Amino acid sequence: MSTYDLKSIRLEVFEAGQDKVFLITGGKAHIGAVATFYVDHDRVSGTTVHIPGHKEQELCERLARKAAVQLKVTVTVIMGIHFDNITRVQIDEIVMTAERLVDEHLNKKSE
Repeated sequence: MSTYDLKSIRLEVFEAGQDKVFLITGGKAHIGAVATFYVDHDRVSGTTVHIPGHKEQELCERLARKAAVQLKVTVTVIMGIHFDNITRVQIDEIVMTAERLVDEHLNKKSE
């Protein structure tokens, strides 16, 4: 059982040469979706894989695309956040927390 706790949501960033891997987990950590995006001239391309029954795909893809565009490198986001019996409001809080963590990392890199 995983009780709702926004403080358990974590972002870890690993370097793979010039590229980045963002691992976002929380609650009962797992791999629910993986998205890889890169910038090729003026075009952003990528792919997303999700595990059936998991809901992280859209957020994972959005964050990978955003980070690739801002950093101008290939970015892979691996995401798995699970809390039991959460509400729509709690889901929105989780999304905002994950976005804030990525934004803080990206803003720190641009300083």
